[in-house]
Amino acid sequence: METEFKFSLKDASVFDKIVENAEINKMGLDAVETIDMHASYFDTPDQDFRKRGIAYRIRQENERITATIKWDVDVTDGLYRREEFNLVVNDERFAEHPDIRLFISSDAYDVLYQAAGDRKLVRTISMDYVRKQFKVDTGKSISCISVDEGLIHHIDGYSVPVCELEVEWYYGDEDDFIALANLIQSKYELAPENKSKLQRATEIRK
Repeated sequence: METEFKFSLKDASVFDKIVENAEINKMGLDAVETIDMHASYFDTPDQDFRKRGIAYRIRQENERITATIKWDVDVTDGLYRREEFNLVVNDERFAEHPDIRLFISSDAYDVLYQAAGDRKLVRTISMDYVRKQFKVDTGKSISCISVDEGLIHHIDGYSVPVCELEVEWYYGDEDDFIALANLIQSKYELAPENKSKLQRATEIRK
């Protein structure tokens, strides 16, 4: 299960202000990590996954390649709760031509098979962005605060910018995690983002 807040940004420098903020620093801030992200999303030609609210993503994170399935998404005021399963692949050939058999030992496989069977998958959307992130330990919960800035490349050949802040709950007291996210949202007057990157990409029009 993934639990996180998403906030849309006009200026990624908000992240730097959060890093410098004393209320965050005294909570046990880890060093900021920078990750180059290239993500590709796959579906059947008839978009069977999208119709069922499933995302099949292959993402290169610096040198690591990870396959991710997300489903059963619930979103309220920027708070996302969804089932998620990740596998480290580190095989560039698979990343170009993925299938669902990689997940055969997990619940994600059943979700994928029920949606699309053994149908061939094609790349639909790709994204290139830089993520800056750090972990915060409040003493009651551990979360990750990150900013993503880059481009979403639509299948029709054009691109649009993406800039968003995420606060993801790792473990500990969930109410404490929500309080931290609410503190950040209030202090920096952030607007909740109720659409994922993939949703925004599929709704883009020229």
